[in-house]
Amino acid sequence: MTRNRQQSPVEEALAKLPREVASEDFTRRVLNGLADRHSSKLAGISPRWLATIATLAVVGLALGLWLRSYPAAEPTVQQESAQRIRQEYESLQDEVAALRSLAAQPPPVLYLGGDSQIDLVLDLGQGAFDPTKRDIRPAAVGTRRAAPGDPRIQ
Repeated sequence: MTRNRQQSPVEEALAKLPREVASEDFTRRVLNGLADRHSSKLAGISPRWLATIATLAVVGLALGLWLRSYPAAEPTVQQESAQRIRQEYESLQDEVAALRSLAAQPPPVLYLGGDSQIDLVLDLGQGAFDPTKRDIRPAAVGTRRAAPGDPRIQ
């Protein structure tokens, strides 16, 4: 095999060394060593540290149980205020939903009657009738006036 670049003296010296052949159980020994190292993490901890960790766990558990035995603190002013705001928000949401459902309904209309030429309908959505106002005018039926005794006038 020819090389295009020249080797350094160190590379030439390493190339002249004989190749080492690994033993047949080399892979098994390396894998077993790695498995032992990972499986025995607690093996490197001294008994003094284990006792300290166990003591801290017991003290923490006792402290948690002791604190749990006390009744809950009274709600603070901020908590009460936040609760009132939440209740007001929920009631406003209910009112908005009710108003939206009313707005979605068709306006109330009252059919008063009619004949083949005219239907009389009263739109109750326009507001209440105020007799003091003179803003209601009868609709014109035609341009000519009915003569007395006309059958259309009753």
